[in-house]
Amino acid sequence: MRTKEELLTKIYGFSEFKSGQAEVIDSVMETGQTLGILPTATGKSLCYQLAGYMTSGTVLVVSPLLSLMEDQVRQLQALKEKRVVALNSQLSMSDKQWVLSHLSDYKFIFISPETLLQPVVLKRLMQLEIGLFVVDEAHCIIEWGIDFRPEYEKLLDVYRDLNARRLLALTATATLEAEREIKAKLFPSEPDVIRRSVDRENISYYVEETEDKYNRLKELIGKMKGPGIIYFSSKKQAEVVSKQLESDLSESVTFYHADLTQQERSLIQTQYIKGQIRILCATNAFGMGINKKDVRFVIHYHLPSSLEAYLQESGRSGRDGEDSVSIILYQKGDERIHYFLQEALIEEVEYFKTFVSFSEKKQKDSLSLLSELQLKWLENDTHQSENRDQLFGKLEDRIKEKSENIESVLRYLKDTNCRRVHLLRYFGEKKSKKTTFCCDNCDGYGKITNDETLVSVYKNTKESSWEEMLKNLFNFG
Repeated sequence: MRTKEELLTKIYGFSEFKSGQAEVIDSVMETGQTLGILPTATGKSLCYQLAGYMTSGTVLVVSPLLSLMEDQVRQLQALKEKRVVALNSQLSMSDKQWVLSHLSDYKFIFISPETLLQPVVLKRLMQLEIGLFVVDEAHCIIEWGIDFRPEYEKLLDVYRDLNARRLLALTATATLEAEREIKAKLFPSEPDVIRRSVDRENISYYVEETEDKYNRLKELIGKMKGPGIIYFSSKKQAEVVSKQLESDLSESVTFYHADLTQQERSLIQTQYIKGQIRILCATNAFGMGINKKDVRFVIHYHLPSSLEAYLQESGRSGRDGEDSVSIILYQKGDERIHYFLQEALIEEVEYFKTFVSFSEKKQKDSLSLLSELQLKWLENDTHQSENRDQLFGKLEDRIKEKSENIESVLRYLKDTNCRRVHLLRYFGEKKSKKTTFCCDNCDGYGKITNDETLVSVYKNTKESSWEEMLKNLFNFG
C-alpha cells in the first residue's frame, strides 16, 4: 500500500498537503471516526478521496446537492477514475436499475440522503463492503434536518445498518455548539475532531446600507473585475435582477436556483466554471463544493440566513488565494423575508399538530392538504405521544434557532468594530494577527492585486468614502 504522500503525488500531482488534509486522512484511517472542519478552498474532497484509496471497499459519499455530486464525479473522472457514479433522481429508471445491479463495480458512489433511504437502494448497499462512509457538507445535518430534509436525521441509523468501517464528516463551518450537535446526530461515539481556522485572510468583508439596492449593485458590478456571485433569498428576484443586469450592462449574466431543470443547472454551472458567464445571480442552491477558483467577489443582495451560511457563501470567492471581497448590501426591512419564512414554518407545525389530533377518517379526508414536509413527518409518526412530543420539541427548537440566526446576522451588520474579529469570535476563535486586507470598519490599509499591479489604499478614513475606497481598491478609475 502506497503512503498518502505517494498517492498525493501520483494521483493529484501535488507535492504537499494543504493545512488539515493530512491530519484528517491520518485521523480517519487510525480512529475510524473523524469530523473535519476545514475552511472553504482547503480541498476537503481530497480528504475522502485519498482516504478511500487507502482502504478496501466502497466509498459512499452522502452529498446534499445534485450539482455538487456532478461536480465531484467530474473531478474524479478528470483524475482518470472510472469507478465513480452519482446515484440520484436524475438517473432514468433503467439506468438506476443497471447501476444498482453493478454497485460493486464502483469505488466511489455519490448519493443524496433521500435516495440513500429508499428501501431498494439501502438493501442493495447493505450487500457491499463500505470501507468509508462520508457525509460531505456535514453542516446540512443541523441547518436542514427536521424542518427541511428530515432524511438527514437518519444518517447515523443508516451508517450502522451498512456496517461501514469508517465514518468521515466534512464541513467548512461549525460553531462549537454546531460541532457538538453534528457529533451527537451523526457519530455513534466521540469522534476525533480536526479543526482549522475559518479565517480566510484573502477575503475582505464589507457591509453597505443603501436605499437604492439595484442601482448600487449595478454600479459595483459595472466597475469590478473578474467573476462574481450575487446571492438572493428569492428565486424570482434572482431571475428579475439577472435579466435587468444583463440588459443594463450588456454583461454575461444569468440566474441559478432549484426550480431549474437539472440539465439547465448543469449547463449553467459548466458555463460559469469555464468563464463563459461572468456574473451569476443565485440562491443558496449554488456554490456548495463548486470548484471555481477565480471568483473575485460575492455580493449578498439579500441577507444570508445565518453567519454560518454567510461564511460558506462568501468563502466561494478567492479559492485561488488571491485577494477577493465579500459585500452585503443591506436595505432596511431586508430581514422581513427571513421572519416570513419563520412564520411559514410555525404555521406548518401548528397545522400538523392539528392534523394528528383528527380522527382517522378526517385525517384521510385532509391528507391532500399536507405539504411534502408534513407528509414526511406523518410517515414517521408512530402515534405515540412521547415520540410526537419529541418531534414537536425539535421543531420548536428549530424555530427558535432560525430566529437567533437572523438576529446574529443583524448584530454583525450593526457592529462598528472589526468584522473579521466578529466572525471569528462567533466561531469560537480569536484573531491571531493583523490582517491588512480586512473590512470596512478597520483602520489602516488593504491591498489587492489587479492586472498585476499592487494597489494599496487607505480605508475607513475621513477622506475616503466607501465609493472612493472601492474605486481605488479595484483600480477602476
